[in-house]
Amino acid sequence: MDSNLVRAIVTAAIWIGAVVVLRLALNAAFKRYERRLAERDPQVAARRRTTYRFLLRVVIALAALIGLWSVLSVFSATQEVARAFLASSAVLAVIAGLALTTPLGNLGSGVLLAFTQPIRLGDRITIDEHTGVVDDISLSYTALSTDEGRRILVPNSKMVSTTLVNRSVADPRRLVTVQLPLRLDAPLGEARRLTAEAAGGVPGGDALDLDVQVGELTERTAWISVVALAPFAADVSRVASDIRESALAALAEAGLLPAE
Repeated sequence: MDSNLVRAIVTAAIWIGAVVVLRLALNAAFKRYERRLAERDPQVAARRRTTYRFLLRVVIALAALIGLWSVLSVFSATQEVARAFLASSAVLAVIAGLALTTPLGNLGSGVLLAFTQPIRLGDRITIDEHTGVVDDISLSYTALSTDEGRRILVPNSKMVSTTLVNRSVADPRRLVTVQLPLRLDAPLGEARRLTAEAAGGVPGGDALDLDVQVGELTERTAWISVVALAPFAADVSRVASDIRESALAALAEAGLLPAE
């Protein structure tokens, strides 16, 4: 076997082991640091955890790149190409251009997110039509778990260039909206009262901030909307289902639902 190939394999194995050990060591050090601080403020802890998780990925990525560079440097052909590239006066222009585009643009945006922290791990945010909890901020994407149970991946560059709402800063409660049909000639005041009572009587209803609003009218049907703010830990789909079931039963008993 070619001696350069053997040397490249050994170098790669050493760097893989070094990256694994580095990751484990940094995780252990951070956990000891967290235990020593015993931070009681969850927001402060979330800020520190957000910064650490992103910086860990950056450090691991840099270590992996250095390891790859070391492996390629074993072979004279790739070594000469690398030296020629670094010696070129166009290197800085190329790097600067790439930094402004994907994927390095997402990496730079991730650095901004990690240090300026308009959002943190565990925050509930709204961006465009998506509302969810920030699960992770990687080198390229921010992962959200939405209220509907979907996992949304948003490019970091979009997170820093688009208006977003951080609902955990001022009001961390979760929004629940339910629409209900009515007969067109139904007394709206009575319908709103029955709906509010039914929504407040669901499991956990005493913790809901409820508002019943009159929605749009069609040729045969009037619509009312139940808008509720639920605790942060609430299951939005379950709360919505309970409100819909209870309110429909109350409206049906009063004869206010549209005829089939």
